[in-house]
Amino acid sequence: MTLSPLDEYPVHQVAMSMRHVATSDRNFYDRSYFNAHDGSGDLFCVFGMGQYPNLGVQDAFWLVADASTHRVVRASRALTDDRMDTTCGPLRIEVVEPLKVIRVVCEPTEHGPACDMTWTGSIPAHEEPGQRMRLNERQTFDSMRYAQTGRWEGWIEVEGERRDVTPDRWWGSRDRSWGIRPVGEPEPAGIQAARPLEGFWWLYAPMQLDDFSILCIRQDEPDGTPVLRQAVRVWPDGRVDDLGEPEVDLTFRDGTREVTGA
Repeated sequence: MTLSPLDEYPVHQVAMSMRHVATSDRNFYDRSYFNAHDGSGDLFCVFGMGQYPNLGVQDAFWLVADASTHRVVRASRALTDDRMDTTCGPLRIEVVEPLKVIRVVCEPTEHGPACDMTWTGSIPAHEEPGQRMRLNERQTFDSMRYAQTGRWEGWIEVEGERRDVTPDRWWGSRDRSWGIRPVGEPEPAGIQAARPLEGFWWLYAPMQLDDFSILCIRQDEPDGTPVLRQAVRVWPDGRVDDLGEPEVDLTFRDGTREVTGA
């Protein structure tokens, strides 16, 4: 039985149930990412959830970090036939209004921080260029993503102390992406052992200002060959200004990959 509640809706793209995706590639994923901060630099939070249909797994995390401590709650479970069920242990995502209002929850546990926060987009969700790369003739990346900046309302609890989260102070960015990217435990190397993936250079910088947001991406192959370039200004009413190719000037801490300025 592979049917799920989602099959009741006219959303099918291929001749399969919604439990299955169009490719059998083990690296197919479907993920959500959110961050939150109050602008002071004192506290930074990240919430993430992913489904891996061809691995049969769903996982999630809630992270809260300050200048001294990194706290994280992680959860994982078997992926059921109902891919609309985004509950994973104490963590869950609720779609209140698609592409606009999302609720994220980490129920209080003995393991650490908790939250109940509602996200409202400040700009329309922005579809980014697809991310596609090949290695040894195999498609290693074939994914799409949309990005959005927004504001938060609700509460965060850390070390037993509950903090109010209000949209005048608590801002952030989020993205939704799905497709093929290397995930999970490694596969047998085969020819990859002789010609392994060297990684890639990736800069992803969503910036929210009072009146508009700027979304900036640069991706290069290890040898510097350009893969992806985008810089756009997105207005709350949906207008998008193309800002051309982004130029980057980064300053690193000596001997590390830590960026001290940009």
